[in-house]
Amino acid sequence: MTMADTTESDSTGSGRSGSPISPAPPPSRRLPLRIVPGRFWLWSIGFVFMSAIIIIGAPWNKWVDFPQFWLAAKEVGTPNLLDPTRQQAWQVANGYSPWIFLYPPGTAYIYLPLRLLPLAAAFWAHAAAIWLIAVAAGFVGARAFSLDTRVALVATLAWTPTLAAAGVGQNAPLGMLLVMIAIYALRNNRQVMAGLAVGAMLYKPTLALPMFALLLIRRQWTAFFTAMVVAVGWYFLGVAGSAGDWMWPRDWLVWTAPYFSADTWQNVNKTVALPGLMMGHGVPSLIAYAAAVAVVIAALPRLLKAPIAEAGAAVCLIGIVVSPHSLQYEAVMVLPLLMWALAGTGAGIAEPWRTRLILTAYLLAQLYVLTPFVGVSVYAAITFGATAIWITGWKRQDAEPAGEGTGVKATAPSVA
Repeated sequence: MTMADTTESDSTGSGRSGSPISPAPPPSRRLPLRIVPGRFWLWSIGFVFMSAIIIIGAPWNKWVDFPQFWLAAKEVGTPNLLDPTRQQAWQVANGYSPWIFLYPPGTAYIYLPLRLLPLAAAFWAHAAAIWLIAVAAGFVGARAFSLDTRVALVATLAWTPTLAAAGVGQNAPLGMLLVMIAIYALRNNRQVMAGLAVGAMLYKPTLALPMFALLLIRRQWTAFFTAMVVAVGWYFLGVAGSAGDWMWPRDWLVWTAPYFSADTWQNVNKTVALPGLMMGHGVPSLIAYAAAVAVVIAALPRLLKAPIAEAGAAVCLIGIVVSPHSLQYEAVMVLPLLMWALAGTGAGIAEPWRTRLILTAYLLAQLYVLTPFVGVSVYAAITFGATAIWITGWKRQDAEPAGEGTGVKATAPSVA
């Protein structure tokens, strides 16, 4: 079996605006792992179905996180959207766990069509939309990382956090789609497209900020300033969503900060963020955030020199690891690095370790149900391990041995 047939076109890793970057090479038609083709497809489809089971339990869990989004759709454009007391009063009165809409007020407009539906119907419509978004992310990811489209699709849907997000009413796959678009655009030097995608990610700032940082340190100036223009648009959308509160960023930060802290303590067994996990187990916050800073410093040399698609995938992973608040469904942002590992021979992990590590990640991801019993999320183990492997370059392969294939030579069979 082989990884992608060609190396990353941005061989220097500079990726600067205006530099000549060749279009991404056509997708490989070969299986990306050292696995017999029939077994590859059987396991992949099995993982997709096992991941989808998560959604079935939503009605018994009172639609999990979705009521806060549905309520925000009803209150967008009114002062209630930035009033946590009124939000929680409504939820308690209607039998839901009291929580609040932690997103910027403009994000509520994304959910506006759902305000016309009853809660249950809105949940299922949202879950279907997340499925479609995940499929779109698979298609774009195939082109961003030169993967067979079918392989990219099953890799996306079989990655448990993708459909787990739909099951708990969350939207992380939307961020993943936008990241895939940004990586594809950066790889092909389509700066405006990359900037629009990164700017759109500000619907959830914790997902967007790592990509903003990448554009800055890699001097992707056209993309960076395009994203900043989109950020201004989000500001004015927030003014409208909060009924004319021109200081909404300050107000939003003031009243969401305590809730992020509380969420870290209450969901420590679901966090994939290093600071949250450390503080949740009694480590002083100063030490926890110092550890996060150390991870960023250790990653900087590779982020500066790696081909731009690889750097884009890695910064997504590092972003959720060092974030002050990342829960299990946000482990969907590990997927770009998994696709990079699946696709790259020019810079990747040498076989047989590449196959072993990717299979281990997908198998461990299916064990999310054990989280309440072990006290630590399996996704935390995956994200921390993947970060360490990428930063250290463990088992890294910088060039495919001349004249050597690494596995299955057959064309990927159709899925039947």
